[in-house]
Amino acid sequence: MTKKAAIYLRVSSIDQNYERQEIELKALAKCLGYEIKYIFEEKRSAVLKMDTRDELTQMRKLTKNEIDRIFIWDITRLSRRAIDFITLINEFTDKGICLHFKDKNIITLDEDGKQDMFVSMYLYILGLFAQMDAENLKAKMRSGRERGLAIGHAYTGCAPYGYKLINKQLYIDEKEAETVRAIFNNYVDGKSIQHIIDILNSNKIPTRTGILWTRNSIYAIITNPVYKGKPELTSITKRDENKKPLEKITRVFKAPVIIESPIWDEAQVQRKKHKSFIDKSKEREALLRGILQCGNCGKAYCTAINGSGVPTYICSDNRANINQKLNCKNGGVACYFLDSICWQTIKDIYAYKNFQDTFTKEKAKNQQLLQENQTQINNFIDKQIELDKENERVNKGYRIGIYTDSEAIRAKGEINNNKARYEKMIEELKAQNSILTAKIKQDFSHYKIPTVELSYEEKKAVCKELIETAKIYSYPPNNRIVQLQLKMGLIFNIVLNPKRRLYYIIDNSTVTFNNPQSAPIFLREELKDKDFTVTCDNNDYFNEEIFGEYSFAQMWNIMDKYGYIQDYPKVKK
Repeated sequence: MTKKAAIYLRVSSIDQNYERQEIELKALAKCLGYEIKYIFEEKRSAVLKMDTRDELTQMRKLTKNEIDRIFIWDITRLSRRAIDFITLINEFTDKGICLHFKDKNIITLDEDGKQDMFVSMYLYILGLFAQMDAENLKAKMRSGRERGLAIGHAYTGCAPYGYKLINKQLYIDEKEAETVRAIFNNYVDGKSIQHIIDILNSNKIPTRTGILWTRNSIYAIITNPVYKGKPELTSITKRDENKKPLEKITRVFKAPVIIESPIWDEAQVQRKKHKSFIDKSKEREALLRGILQCGNCGKAYCTAINGSGVPTYICSDNRANINQKLNCKNGGVACYFLDSICWQTIKDIYAYKNFQDTFTKEKAKNQQLLQENQTQINNFIDKQIELDKENERVNKGYRIGIYTDSEAIRAKGEINNNKARYEKMIEELKAQNSILTAKIKQDFSHYKIPTVELSYEEKKAVCKELIETAKIYSYPPNNRIVQLQLKMGLIFNIVLNPKRRLYYIIDNSTVTFNNPQSAPIFLREELKDKDFTVTCDNNDYFNEEIFGEYSFAQMWNIMDKYGYIQDYPKVKK
């Protein structure tokens, strides 16, 4: 009866001898009368725990009925951890499977399937020496690395994207560095990671390895301090009994600067915003999604359907799990009312003279952006054409039996999802182009909004462009204050009475919202009834007698007296 065998190889990118080892092991097995049934090509290092090595795990599932002998080049291929090495020897011995190490011609079982105790002792000693050799090698590598750092070598042996290694020193790769700068600039401007991925891939800008850009590759660039010239190297100095890190030391080195520190720092701020203020309810239209924050706890406001079936902005603390819940009591407000009021506020901005003066020189910039957007639209259209062709190939493959029903459905579903994503990108770019075109035709203000009714996507683009933050505060019993801060420094207070459906808007530089509720507890009594301060007795809103500090109710009555109270806008639900 033919004896059955397996071959276990340690495949290494720096060791090119494994093909020769496979040939010689096959020849040895054939010479001894074995038929090779399995070949395991392990890609993970032998210094790792045996449970973490995929091919070894598969090989350990073999039984005596499937295999008689396993051929291995040498003991270091099986494991460089003494305890794992002995465990594996005993495990295969108990199954009656012989291990044959070629380099020293060591065989764990004799022809009768019995274990030779002297061989076992010899293997135990060799296993200890293999572990000692691995530990000495790691110590030498650490020592060599520390010496290299001490004499000014680069902190890494693999240059990050945007750099190249020359004589163990980091230098800027200008072609890749341009892509790095574009990634940071887009991210700081508020573009999402998926948006950046689509732009890079549609323009066929390659990664270092030639594969497509992914979220991980973009995230790795955005979070790496090497680009501001301060790469960090973290070393583990102490581990627990389970080898988990207990203590770490982080050292900062120097590298050529690709991204200036303020831009890199702003990207980290933007990253935290994306992490903190993400809103999953994407299917509802909400102009202030991603912008509106809770003035009480600082969390994002998201959208939800209230008891009356009305889409409403609510504090996301209401949805937090028990470990993250702050029990925030800040109230909500109907999306369609607040969106409409904020939109009216933004539309009127162009009336301010400083906007007319500041943005008259934006025309050339907008024309360039318009052209770039159109190029992107054309690229995305080309991508959609490619997906249509791919869809036809799937249909053809299904008709001739290459695809099963489930495979065809899955493939077509992925194609349709990608097409929908590109279509959304195209619509967003068209929305931006509509605004850019209107700005280019205007002669006096960058922020003047066209008089034509804009689509939701167009309004959303304007809100993201103009608004820095919008914070909401509750005032008992049923009132709300939304403080709208624009990116150019202006702040507006939108004061709402949802129950009576009334509101007013006032410039914070004229009537300052003091927000006494956020003051320390020991100061709140002193600030009681001082919710607002009219800072100037010479303004365009009131007579000279309106000046100083006022309570919420007093300010509401003043605004009502001067005719600034308005009804909620009539909008479609």
